[in-house]
Amino acid sequence: MPTSNSETLDIAIIGAAHPHVEYVLSEIANRTDVKVVAIADHDAARRAELERRTMAPGYADPHALLDAHQVRAAAVFTEFGLRAPIVAELLRRGIFAIADKPMAVTLPQLAAIEETLAGRNLLTLLLEKRFYPVTLALRSIIDSGELGDVVSITATGPHKLVPSRRPAWMFEPSTYGGILADLTVHDIDLALWLTGYTSGTVSGWISPIAAAGTTDFPALGRAILACDGGPQFAIEVDWIQPEASPRHGDYAMRISGTKGRADVLFAENKLLVETATRPLREVDLPAGVSPAGFVFDHLARGETLQIPANEALRATRIAILAQESAANGGKPMRWS
Repeated sequence: MPTSNSETLDIAIIGAAHPHVEYVLSEIANRTDVKVVAIADHDAARRAELERRTMAPGYADPHALLDAHQVRAAAVFTEFGLRAPIVAELLRRGIFAIADKPMAVTLPQLAAIEETLAGRNLLTLLLEKRFYPVTLALRSIIDSGELGDVVSITATGPHKLVPSRRPAWMFEPSTYGGILADLTVHDIDLALWLTGYTSGTVSGWISPIAAAGTTDFPALGRAILACDGGPQFAIEVDWIQPEASPRHGDYAMRISGTKGRADVLFAENKLLVETATRPLREVDLPAGVSPAGFVFDHLARGETLQIPANEALRATRIAILAQESAANGGKPMRWS
């Protein structure tokens, strides 16, 4: 149940292996209705930094934290391959799980989460690209019908690797999971959220060429989603954004419809639209939303959960299936 206006939402942070932990840390710094009461991380240095920033007691073992503290929710930012068992344990205890992506990197891991969740409203995924100003504007354009029926969506997600600055766990398959299981989740979720399709097939491909500075870390991958009776989504992700670039990634998305086309330039915060009746224009953007704010608004104020469990699970499942497809020569795999 939501907390009353006089109550504080007590949460835990489990893991700080990825910088996305800042989503939660920056959000709670601006709120009085949410408090971090405990943190956990098996890495001593990360644990000490979390303790310093939150002024909360730290634990090496998340089970010890959960045994010692009553929390309504916990945010999980461990190494990718370690997340699923922690999320499942939170659900087993009836604690709301706020997961960073990817919350699982194998189908058995995801199945364990789904089984423990048992249909309850106790899980969400921090998919921040839904809440960017350009994405909110794009959703409005599509919903207005200006582009007509969506025929295809093409997304590119280049990322800057800089191997020397990356933690060792990223280069271990068991803790990383794979390029498609990791990087495609955001755009898979966006494409489904923008169009409303809920079933189809996915095929994956991973480049045999390694990213610069590595020996076997794939440079690039693609996932092709074909929706039943609907559009196709082509999602390309890579670790080859040039190191001299001022941006971490020049993310972009093109939406082609029967009446027009939209281009989202995420790095430049621009949305360009052109149709048969209106020339190319740059669309005015609304304010963005904090990726962790919507979760705390739901838990502390009873507002609608923007990314419910079924949508979080579906985007994760498709990303893992794309990874599995790539390992099986691109064999199409069904999703729903």
